[in-house]
Parts: sequence; structure tokens; C-alpha cells
Amino acid sequence: MKIQLKHEIVFTIQEVILSATLSNSNEIVMLKDSGEVLKYNIPEQSTHFLFSVKSNLGYPDGGFDINAKSTLYTLDNIVIIVNDFKRHGFIYYPEKYDVLHVWREDYHADISSYPVALFKNKQNIPHIIYSVAWNHLQIMNLDTRQVLTAAKSLIEENAEERHIEFYKNYKEDNKLPWPSSYDYFFGKLFLSPDNKKFLSSGWCWGSSDAYKVYDIEDFINSNRISDINIGFWEHENRAVCWIDNQTIAVTYNPITEDDENSTTDSDVEIHFYKLDKEKAAMVKKIKIAENIVNSKLCFNKTINSFIAFSKEIGLVILSLEGNIIFKDKNLKIDEYNDKASLLLAIDNNKIMIYEMKA
Repeated sequence: MKIQLKHEIVFTIQEVILSATLSNSNEIVMLKDSGEVLKYNIPEQSTHFLFSVKSNLGYPDGGFDINAKSTLYTLDNIVIIVNDFKRHGFIYYPEKYDVLHVWREDYHADISSYPVALFKNKQNIPHIIYSVAWNHLQIMNLDTRQVLTAAKSLIEENAEERHIEFYKNYKEDNKLPWPSSYDYFFGKLFLSPDNKKFLSSGWCWGSSDAYKVYDIEDFINSNRISDINIGFWEHENRAVCWIDNQTIAVTYNPITEDDENSTTDSDVEIHFYKLDKEKAAMVKKIKIAENIVNSKLCFNKTINSFIAFSKEIGLVILSLEGNIIFKDKNLKIDEYNDKASLLLAIDNNKIMIYEMKA
């Protein structure tokens, strides 16, 4: 496996590029420290202004924070940008409207990555899944701006039965009003390859990583929340990704989880979970001789391998058996585009794009 530099683009601008992503193999969308969001066409070497994250409106928390970590999401010409661990974001949809401001409540937003996902339904209409509160997601039709889940309850399916079972041995004085609201902090969202499900890499009190899967059609049409628990572990925002529509890979550190016979020299692992209707079961685990637990993790079906990257580990490519195919600690990747199979790195006013060669 070789990593080859495909494009090195030096922008003749004074501003620093804070965040960037590939909207397709020929286009980069980026945020400058001036607050401008731009689109750059690689073949044409042309830059187009889209919108600014600066606003004249006053917010108690100051609104969108240019200097805070942010992520760009794209779908065709639609561009979304959110502060990862703050409250604010923007939707840019040039065919329909310029900029739509979105925001969420501030309850532990500083440790809950802003949940966002974009998908198209069966009619090819773009939709967004986004957070409005720590335990509350909405799904909006981006063409009409109709919030399809506006009347959705924050109560789980079978909440009443669970309450009765849990409190059956408690005295009346210790029982709370019921049913209680959904007690879960949504985190970064990951769509299944067929766009029919989404995974939340969130957390729950304990404090624990708590990863859950939701069916999009059910989330829109049912008044109650139904989830599939993938697992609960120590709270360290572990890496996760989809392998296929039914299989999820989750990183795992035996020493952190206090596994029996584990030591500081124990290899980290990737656990494979298979979805089966309303449950998920671990069906396989592999050992990895590299600590990728807190990296970004992706799966490339073309090369049938995992791609892991972070500022600490650089870039690591792994086989499904856990073998390291490629490793470069000095290659600091910021984003990966799955459809184009391209890697993107930012260095002040310069962007490098890399491709993988077998």
C-alpha cells in the first residue's frame, strides 16, 4: 500500500484555513479564520465565496465560535458547518436558501460532539439529522424545512414497562414520576452505507461511552424512541465505523476496561458487532498493535481495510485481520472522503490531498 500526493494547493490568502473537507474528488469546502466559508474547484483552480459564519445577531454565548473546533458536512451543493463542542451551526443550500442557523441547548455540549448527518430519502430529497438538545434529535426535510419529527416524544418504547420492572422492589417514597424522558447524550452520528440507519457515538451517566443505532424510517414515523444498544464502555470517545449495513466496528482497550489478565502492553482491539433486528451481538474481535482507540476510524470497502488517523498516530491502514498495511506517524490527516477514497490534510493556508495506491 502506498500513499501518493495527488494535489498540493497553496492558497494566496493571508487567512489560516481552520477546517476543510472534500465535497467530491474535485471540490474542497473550507472555513477560513476570517469566518468565510469557500468552495474551491481543483481542476479550474477557482475559489467561490459561499457564506460567512459571522453574524450581526447577538447571542448570550457569542454564537458560532470561529476559533473553536468545527466540522464541515456536504451533500451535493449543500454545506453544513457546526462547532463540534459548542452550540451553533449553519446550513447553506443555494438552490433553496442562503444560510439557515441551527443551534442546540448547552447541557454538556462541551463534551458532546454536535450530532449531524445528511441523507437523501427514497424520493432523492435531502434531509438532515441534527441535535436540538443533549437527548433530542430532529430530522428535517431540507427542501421544505419541515421538521418531520416535531411531534416525536422523548419517551422510549416500553418505558412504562421498564419503569414498573425497575421499581417493583422500591418503596413508594423512592419512586419518581414516570415515564421519564430519554436519558442519553447523543454524539457524533454515522450513517449506514445504505442510509437507512444511523449510529450515535454518544454517552450516558456513569460516565460511559454508549453507542446506539436507530432506524431512520422508524425514527421519523414512530412517536416513541427505539434504539439498538451496541455497548457501554469507559468514557473515552472511542473510534467507531460501519463496515456494512449490518456490521459495526468499535475500538477497545483491554487495560482501560480492566479486562482480566490485561496489562499496559496489551494490544488494543477492534470488536465487530452484528445487528439482528432489535439487538446487536459481538461476533468477532481482532488485536491491533497500534493504539487507534481515540483516532478517527473509517472502512474502505474497495481495499477491504480500516483507515485510522489522528495527530498522535498519523495515518494507519489495517486489514480486517488486524495487520498493519501502512503506517506513517508524520502524515497528519484531517479528513477522509469515503466516496472518493481521498485523504485531506491542512497546513495553515495549504491543503494536501492524498490517494491510496495498492
